[in-house]
Parts: sequence; structure tokens; C-alpha cells
Amino acid sequence: MNVLMSSQELNQVNYKVDAFNKELKEKQKVVSKGTLEEADFMKLLITQLKTQDPTKPMEDREFITQMAQFTSLKQMNQLGESMKNLVKEFSFTRSLGLVNKMVLWEDDFNNTFSGVVESIKVKAGETFLVVDGKEISPNKVIEVREKNSADNSITDNSSVFNNIEEIDFKRF
Repeated sequence: MNVLMSSQELNQVNYKVDAFNKELKEKQKVVSKGTLEEADFMKLLITQLKTQDPTKPMEDREFITQMAQFTSLKQMNQLGESMKNLVKEFSFTRSLGLVNKMVLWEDDFNNTFSGVVESIKVKAGETFLVVDGKEISPNKVIEVREKNSADNSITDNSSVFNNIEEIDFKRF
């Protein structure tokens, strides 16, 4: 009985596990979150208003301060979501430049593979490079090279990038 998985099978299993965990995390609310969200803040404020002493109502300044904190919290949450979306978009845009390029990548066991990026896929909000039919995370890529279109070989441009400081930009 063969219990070893190929790297493609391992990638597929890891992808499915990650997608399942992400979905589970989004659907379940953990009681001890460690952070306050907008709804939590509003519940605290409403409870405070309901239980205040009628002879000593909350002062205007305290109420305004708490509302300002609530507004700041809401804006910080929106900014965080915007940043997450920006990172996803940046990953996709960066990956577009890798189409038809030769990439070298490492798997989780530090095995090195290479191939030409055929296309880009987005699954569950994550960007993947399609190389020889395999979905590769851009984070696994360790090297990018130009593909020589005449014979499908790799053109090594590393000397161009290593010697870039030798260019005299004063002429331009």
C-alpha cells in the first residue's frame, strides 16, 4: 500500500484544508476574540446608557468622546479591510508579470521545481500561478527568469540585474 502523495496531490490537499479552515473561521464567531468590534462597542455603550444613574446622567463630553472612539474603531476596521483587499489585488497584479516566465519554486519539503507560468488563477481570494498544470503560490517562488521563445530555454539575466549600479545615469 502506497501512502506517499505526489507534490500535486499534497498541494491539492493543502489547498482544500486551507479553504475549509478559512470558511470555518468566517462562519464561526469565537467568544474570546481578543479585540472589540463595532457591535461589541455599541452594546457596551447602550448598556452604559441603560444602566446609568438618572440623577447623574452621562456628561456630554463623555458621550462625545465615546462616539468619537466608536467612529475611529469603525474607520480602523474599514481601513484594515481595504488593506487586505489591496494586498490581494497587489498579489494578483504582481503575478500577471510572471505569465510566460520561467519560475523556480520550493515546496514545503524544500524540493526545488521549475516551469513556465501558463496562467493565473484566483481561488477563495488567493492568487495562484499555474505551472505545468499545478497551482503554485507566488510566495513559494524563489527565482524568475526570462523564457527564450526560440528553444524554450532559460535566459539568464542575472548579470544584468547584478551589474545595474555600473550604468551611468548621468547621460540620460
